[in-house]
Amino acid sequence: MKIRLFATDLDGTLIGSNGDISRENLDALARAAEHCFVVPTTGRSFYEMPEILRREKPYTHCICSNGAVLYDGEGERIWESCFAPSLVRQLFSILSEYDTMVEMYAGGVPVTDSAKLNEAAYAHYRVEEIYHAVLTKTRKGVADFPAFLEANADRAEMFNIFFHDAAERDEAFRRLAALGSVELTTSMQSNMEILQKGVNKGTTFARLLQMLGVERAETAAIGDSRNDLTLLSAAGLPLAVENACDALKEKAVAVLCTNDENAVAQAIESYVLGGSGHAG
Repeated sequence: MKIRLFATDLDGTLIGSNGDISRENLDALARAAEHCFVVPTTGRSFYEMPEILRREKPYTHCICSNGAVLYDGEGERIWESCFAPSLVRQLFSILSEYDTMVEMYAGGVPVTDSAKLNEAAYAHYRVEEIYHAVLTKTRKGVADFPAFLEANADRAEMFNIFFHDAAERDEAFRRLAALGSVELTTSMQSNMEILQKGVNKGTTFARLLQMLGVERAETAAIGDSRNDLTLLSAAGLPLAVENACDALKEKAVAVLCTNDENAVAQAIESYVLGGSGHAG
């Protein structure tokens, strides 16, 4: 089965552990885009994607904010979904009981308390060092985060929360899951991502297929983290990198090399350009 759409996660998959996208991966994406739709699919907002990726544009569409926003190849929004304001307030009320760094994605921009945009705070909330520079560069800090949230409660695409204490994250995870009105996932050692119910990488991937007239069996997707589970479930050919979590490896038809060994380029050469795609 020919692959007509190839989707790739960014962090831990397309992006290496040094925080960069290799030239091999970028060139492979560009070659793939000559033959099929290429779709970076990420928990990041569009403007958090690596600058070189947005500059070279080796893609046709982007799924961002864990599925809350869909972009075309020029960075124009073609679909988006936001939380109900009442739910935003309920979520923040619960999260305020814990020692957290709360980020609200609004209008494609992650916004947080400006007092927490520094190295000391990143260490306190156990953010992996590879992401420190990304946070500093891409986050918008506001002096009064609760006031910002109240004024923009109708614009929330998703939430990303870093916890100081792992036990608190576990407790908050259970409490929020019990609401039954959100989807929860993780992609880092100390974070929790709160998504709109029914809005995730996989559902927006399926929405894009419908828009483009592409069959599920004509698609492949690769990832590494739990927030990629819905994406791999929606793809005809689910692939994982060697450094992926066990749950994702179990979902995958094939496990490739690590993100530091150009796994995306390997996937493209083997399954998109090599014509050995087997979708099920």
